[in-house]
Amino acid sequence: MNLNYKIIIQARTSSTRLKNKLFLKINNHNILEIMIKRLNKYFKNNIVICIGNKKPQKLKLFCKKYNIPYFVGSEKNVLNRYLNCSKKFAIKNIIRIPSDCPLIDPNIIRKGLAIYKQKKYDYVSNLIPPSYIDGMDVEIFSLKILKKLNKIKLDKFDQEHVTTYIRKNKKKFITKNFGTSKNYSKLFRLTIDYKNDYLLISNIIKNLGIHASYENIKKYLLKNKNISLLNKKHIKEMWYHDKKFF
Repeated sequence: MNLNYKIIIQARTSSTRLKNKLFLKINNHNILEIMIKRLNKYFKNNIVICIGNKKPQKLKLFCKKYNIPYFVGSEKNVLNRYLNCSKKFAIKNIIRIPSDCPLIDPNIIRKGLAIYKQKKYDYVSNLIPPSYIDGMDVEIFSLKILKKLNKIKLDKFDQEHVTTYIRKNKKKFITKNFGTSKNYSKLFRLTIDYKNDYLLISNIIKNLGIHASYENIKKYLLKNKNISLLNKKHIKEMWYHDKKFF
């Protein structure tokens, strides 16, 4: 079934925990470039980067270099940024991917998209509850749902995190979660917010290459416990591990 959709990657350069993290280099590729190269395997013409408006120039130049459509919008009200981005490019269905998850496996996205194409759900995700390793986050929803959220008087937290209202109010929406038989979300971490995250992801890419699959990454971390310990202290510390969001 043909579906009007785009992967919208939210990105900004104002991160305080690890400055300029999207442009840190690993094997001559920066973090955002690695993500794009991985996604291009199946989604080459279906990617848009949604940029925060605080010092956006470096990200705009990146998009121009790689011929990726982009939209610049509110730094804090990310919901509004997504909404206006979707309107600008006439995107009716959105796959939301954060830019700090460079090792996202496109096959996991394809799995969620296959479920969403059944047209039964307002919101499809692998985060309610999470079971994949943190950093494989996928959320899929429609422009119609974004417009609905935008009409609600949301607090600043829900505006910034886009889908938290849906997660906290699942009875108001038709939601579907997909996951794995074993929960690895509390064992390993593949998102990048701290220097130790960068060191772990660097090690994975240097040993497995930039196109390593989720399964191969998982096996590598299970086999090399000393590597997985690099950022263990940061596992479960982020807001999205709070049970009220799943």
